[in-house]
Amino acid sequence: MGTPFAVTARGAHKNVESGASKIWASIKIDPQGKGLESERAPLAIALVLDVSGSMRGDPLAHVLTSCGIVADLLNARDQLAIVTFSTNAGVRCGLTTVDDAGRAQLRASVRDVVADGNTNMHGGIEVAAGVLMTAPAGLRRVMVVLSDGQPNVGLSSASDLAGYVRGLKLAVSTLGFGVGHDENVLDAIATAGSGRYAYIPDPIFARVDLARAALAHGGIVADQLELRLEPADGVELVQMLPAAPLRHGKLGVTATLGDIFVDEGRLIAVELKLDLRTSATGRLADLVLEGRSPDGVSHRVTTALVVDIRVGPPVVDAEAQRDVLVVQADAARVDARAQADRGAMPTAATLLRAMIAKIEAAEGFVRDDGSILAELREQLEDEAANYERKSTDQERAHQRKGSLQYRSAHYTASAVAYPPIRAELVGMSLDLVGKHFPLYFETGIGRGQNDIAIRSGMLSKRHARIVFIDNHYLLKDMGSTNGCLVNGVRVDHAKLAHNDEIRMGDAVFQFRLL
Repeated sequence: MGTPFAVTARGAHKNVESGASKIWASIKIDPQGKGLESERAPLAIALVLDVSGSMRGDPLAHVLTSCGIVADLLNARDQLAIVTFSTNAGVRCGLTTVDDAGRAQLRASVRDVVADGNTNMHGGIEVAAGVLMTAPAGLRRVMVVLSDGQPNVGLSSASDLAGYVRGLKLAVSTLGFGVGHDENVLDAIATAGSGRYAYIPDPIFARVDLARAALAHGGIVADQLELRLEPADGVELVQMLPAAPLRHGKLGVTATLGDIFVDEGRLIAVELKLDLRTSATGRLADLVLEGRSPDGVSHRVTTALVVDIRVGPPVVDAEAQRDVLVVQADAARVDARAQADRGAMPTAATLLRAMIAKIEAAEGFVRDDGSILAELREQLEDEAANYERKSTDQERAHQRKGSLQYRSAHYTASAVAYPPIRAELVGMSLDLVGKHFPLYFETGIGRGQNDIAIRSGMLSKRHARIVFIDNHYLLKDMGSTNGCLVNGVRVDHAKLAHNDEIRMGDAVFQFRLL
């Protein structure tokens, strides 16, 4: 097979002068896959379930039902295990081939599970890692951690748990239930495990996000990805974004990047300090990207970061400038969340407003033109507004968790499909009156590029989504500033019925079954 990834590097400016200066550059990593459906590798999945006392009732019931749904999505190529944790951790069902007999065994293993005790997440991850070590060769080893609380037994901080997961070299995704879970911990675990964090405001949504988290790892095109930057004479790396573990060696600086998926490319930005001689060629750095495809074969690709050395005003490379701003915006969002964690809401908003100003100052930027930068500006505007507005702790927690899932530097491609029961939204306000919008298995709604795009300042960029689950359509607010109302009642999530009125900001729809 060919190399499963490609890498390109471009300076935000096409030219620099000799002497002392600085330059930002973008590094773009593209997966070379055919799509998840044709590329999914066989999986060994360990579902790691929080069964502490706080999961009692509907959360636990929906999670256990979701285990069966994941089993139905897998096949006899795959193996599935179930691990539970509370004060202690244990194996409910070891790795089991997912055929009819295996599905029955998996379902039987969780019938008597009860919620009680504390939250030993570290113990659950440790036990699951041991289970996955027994997986046959050729299966992609994946862990999905589901929890609604704060770890309080064993390793419990975000940094400690992330460090532990990073050492396992396993694929790990996380799902956080309700507004009480610690999104910093779960996001750090997923980042360390090259996985995805998802916020589940209501347990019924676990079925969608659990399936996505589990199956996505079957679409990995390369793991153990590392990028080495080899600066030329007179070139020094100042910083790399997003922040990644770095190793400094004789050849240069190596960053650990983890895994990449068939549906998800990666952007990186580097700031370089230059002190170039007049004889410099413009080749600022060589880059080496190495990783391993699912069949165990190691791959290596190289490229170079080259600019012109000439006197005169800098010439902008529009695509590289855009990519650098995208990565810088993600970093600003991380810094803003850290300020918000300390209660410094005005400072958090100021950081995002400064990033918005930087985007608006970019050469060629046009607001609301549907471009990536225009969409990113709207996302930052939403998050800044959430920091600035007076909200309850619960509203702020919901908004924060919803925004945390968004990674602008991870660009994705998605497909749409119609569910067996068809439905639509019919516009009842603005310029939407009389317009019919079909609903898919998952339909995004908001200001800007969405399945249903509404150009109104009253809507957030990613305002809501409607998903089809168990023969019903459910509305989920995505942490929007102005919220969602169903028949006049504000909701974080709601099951929709024929003729329900849905209001998002100043946009009003009627939900209709067809």
